[in-house]
Order: sequence, then C-alpha cells, then structure tokens
Amino acid sequence: MSASGARYVALYDGDCGFCARWRDRMIARDPKGLVEWLSLHDPSVATRFPGIDRQDALRQMYVVAPDGSFHKGAQGWRELFRVLRGLSWAASLYRIPGVPFVMDRVYGYIAARRYRLSCAGSACRRPGAGGPGAGGGKSAAIGLLVLLLPPCLAAGSTACSERAPDPVTERLEAIADPDAAAVIAAAFESYGPLSVWQTHHNVEYTYRLEFYGGQKEPQAVTHQTHRLDLGPGDRSFAQDLEGDAPQVLRAAGDGVEVTRGGTPVLDPAQLDFPRAFIRIARWSFLLPWDLIDPEARLQYRGDRTPPMASRVPSDLCDVVRLTFEGKDETRRDDWHDIYFSRVNHLIDRIHSYRGEDRSYSVVLWSDHLTFGGVRVATHRETHATDVTGAIGPLEAVVEYSGVQFDAPFGDEVWSDMRATAPVATGGPPAQPAAPGPLAAPDTGTGDRDGTK
Repeated sequence: MSASGARYVALYDGDCGFCARWRDRMIARDPKGLVEWLSLHDPSVATRFPGIDRQDALRQMYVVAPDGSFHKGAQGWRELFRVLRGLSWAASLYRIPGVPFVMDRVYGYIAARRYRLSCAGSACRRPGAGGPGAGGGKSAAIGLLVLLLPPCLAAGSTACSERAPDPVTERLEAIADPDAAAVIAAAFESYGPLSVWQTHHNVEYTYRLEFYGGQKEPQAVTHQTHRLDLGPGDRSFAQDLEGDAPQVLRAAGDGVEVTRGGTPVLDPAQLDFPRAFIRIARWSFLLPWDLIDPEARLQYRGDRTPPMASRVPSDLCDVVRLTFEGKDETRRDDWHDIYFSRVNHLIDRIHSYRGEDRSYSVVLWSDHLTFGGVRVATHRETHATDVTGAIGPLEAVVEYSGVQFDAPFGDEVWSDMRATAPVATGGPPAQPAAPGPLAAPDTGTGDRDGTK
C-alpha cells in the first residue's frame, strides 16, 4: 500500500495475530484503499508520527484521520467504520446514548486479551501464552461482538419502536440530519430528560451579568430577577435588583413594556434594546430545549476536541451546527457550532459566527446543577475568538442562581401590559451569540448577555 495524505492511517500492533486477522478483514472492505494499515513496529512510525505515545498506542489502536486528528481505541474503529464498505451503519449507531460507553469497555477488554486471541500457526506470539489452540476459536466470536454490539444495543433502545411516533422525534427529523438528531436526543436525556422538562410551566431565577469587554475587571454589572413562562406565548419578565432607577421589563411575544424608576418608557426607539436583551436572555437560558424550534436547522459537523479552556483537557465532542437560514436575510451567514461532550452529552461550549460584522465568539458552559429534575449550566463565559475557536479575551460572564421551576407566579405578571408595536422578527433572537455589549443610551440594563 502506498502512503497517501488523503487516507486514514490505522496504527496497530503488528505483533498481534488477532489484530492482523482483523486488519485483513477490514482491507477486504476497503476496495478504494482509504485506510493505510501501519504496524507500530514499523521503523517509519517514529519518523511519520514523532509525537505519538508508543506505549499508549500499544494499549489501544490509533487512527489518524486525513485532517491529522487522532482517534483512539473504539473511537478509532468508529472512524474506520465510516469509510469501510458496508459498515457506515455501525458508525452511526455509536450515536445511540450508552453505546460509546459500552464500546469503550468492550474494546478495552479485548485489547487487554488480544495476545490470548492471537494464536495462529505453530505458536503464539506472546511468550508463555500456550499452544495453537489457546484462543483461536474465540477470536471470531469476540470480533463479531465488537461489530454486533452496537446493533444489539440499538435493538434494545428501540424495543418500543412500534409505539406512536414521538412529536419531538418528528420535529428533529424535520429540522436536523440523522446524526444531529441523535446528538440532540442524547443531550435531552442528559439535561432532563425532555419528559421532565415538559412538566414545568414556568421558571424564576437570579441573573447576574458581568461585562468585561476584554478588560481584567468588570466594566458593568447587571443583577436581575428573571421570570419566564414556558408556554407558547414567549412571555418574559426582568426586574433590576440594584440601581437608583431600577428597570422592570415585561415581554409577551414581540410586545414589550419597560418602566424605569416607576416611569413608563414610551419612546419606541428606547424599547428596541430591552426587547433584544430579554429575547437573548430567554433564548440563552432555554438552551438546549429551544433547539427544536421549527425555524432552526441542525447539521452534524463531526467530532472534535476543542481548544483547552483551562488546565483540564477538553473532552472529545460531537459538533452540531445551528443556523436559521431563510428566517432573516441578515442572518443568512450566521452559524453556531454547539459542542456536546462525548463523556456526558452536555454542552461544553458554543462557537459562533455573526455575518453582519464578521465576528466570532465562544461561550464556555460549566457548573451544571440540577433544578426540578433538569440540569442548567449556571456559569457561562463569553470570550472573543476567531475561526479556530481559540479562547481569547474575556467578554462577559453570566451566572444563574436560585433557579426555581413552577415558581409562584402566573398570568398576573403580564395581565395589564400595554399594547406595543410588534416587530417583524419572531422566533429565536436574531443574534443569540454575538460578543460584546449591545450599546444602548440610557437603557439602564447594562450590557448584552453574551451567552447562547
């Protein structure tokens, strides 16, 4: 086989007969030569991959993708399944919740015993491992387990497939490709599940926004109580907890009413910023649940390990791109890449691009806590960045505390709202991920929520 930069490279233990037999079986499924199989004992490995951890690579197979990314163990097999003839279905099944976890452990079990399964010919490769019959009969069965465990788990997870179609599943099928839908479904299970989220009718929490704008100290702080009705009316409420002229903001759909220090704000131009602010704040808090908005479009972008945000290495993540094509011409080029951790299926970060000013931002999600049976990322940091997603200067920090679902408030919060002229931008906020403040003169609301 000739080396090619456009091919996958599978680095395996060439002294393992079991590994070699499965290599041969996979070569038979690779008529286009998309995978180069290279033994770790080949002298060229040190030259071609000088930074590789040889001992770790002997414990688990390494797969180097054409883009240079490394995938280990069961995840390496998943990469190969994507391109080997007749096995793409196995790669897609890894998106079923629980399958990656189980496959990692099945792979680890087999890898640790591979020499016992390598007896072929006159002797085993591993010294003292016994004669030619010491495991050869098991190799096919265990190898088949590696390939067949995903569909077995899939069968278990879809045992109730004859039930009536789930409305959420139908919604995801309408707005997402199959891989993206599977990632979102797994996230819903980790955050809720959705059935628990749907039992709540409202939520109240304390909201704190510190705007840094790239500086070391906060340049402005907003401290508020937020109340969100979770019904179809998109009703939201925000009240300042500090300041000489505290602001109260009520929104229902596209209508908004604002008072400052008890005085109504009547100038329509002075209502644009509060309207945008509360729409962004609402959209941000309701993620990931509002990803099933009918205006959203979700596309799976592959798996990536994002840049480190601290001294702790980042998890491998599934990336789903969120867009709103066709909703608003000014948002045609906007996108939001949502990183879902492979470890816990929670949102790790959101990397966004805003076409209007060609700017990028990245929001890091952390401190997930459980309230009312659902999880909320209570700390979110917005950083400046570029197309790579590297962590740049800190722009803003949002924190949620005192989260209470089914709080003691109801329609009375919005019952006497004055009518306001609606705007033509229904649905989710036009710019849920833009960095920096939404500068507005004399609004009294501080700076824009940079979370998504």
